[in-house]
Amino acid sequence: DDAADWIDLVFVSDDMGCQNSLLMSLEAWDHLFRNRLARWCDLIHGYGLKVFYHSDGAVEPLIPGLIDCGIDVLNPIQHACPGMEMADLKREYGRNLIFHGGIDNQQVLPRGAPEDVRAETRRCIETLGAGREGYIVCSCHNIQPGTPIENILAMLQIALEPGACV
Repeated sequence: DDAADWIDLVFVSDDMGCQNSLLMSLEAWDHLFRNRLARWCDLIHGYGLKVFYHSDGAVEPLIPGLIDCGIDVLNPIQHACPGMEMADLKREYGRNLIFHGGIDNQQVLPRGAPEDVRAETRRCIETLGAGREGYIVCSCHNIQPGTPIENILAMLQIALEPGACV
C-alpha cells in the first residue's frame, strides 16, 4: 500500500498484435486473457493507480475489450499497422484511453532526417493529443540501436516545446 504513494501506473504487457493482425482470434483472447486482465486492472485500480498496457502491432480489434477490462493507457500506438490510424483511434477511443507512443521507430526515427522526425512528432501530438488531452509523447516502441542521436534529439525538441505535451 505504501508503494502507491510514489507509483502512478502499473505496466502490463501481453503483446497481442503483429504487423498485420492480432496474434490470435478475439474469441481466443476472450477465453484465455480477458478475465485475467480484468482482475489485474481491478487490483491495480484498487490502489488508485492507472493501468499502462503494452501491445504493439495491429491491435485495434482488441481495444474495446481492453477498455472493458479497465486499461487506462495504451502503448505503443504503432500507427503503421492496419487499423491503427491515429485519427481513427483518437475519434473512436480517445474518450476512454490515454495514448502513449506513436512516433514511428521502424522508419521515421531510425532512417528519416531530423525534419522528418520533428514532423512525425508534431503529427502525433496534433492527432493523438488532439484537444490537448489523452496523449503521452514517446516513440512507438523502444528506440532501436543505430538510431541517429540527431533524430532522438529532434523528437525531444518537439516534445519539450511549450504546450506540446498534454
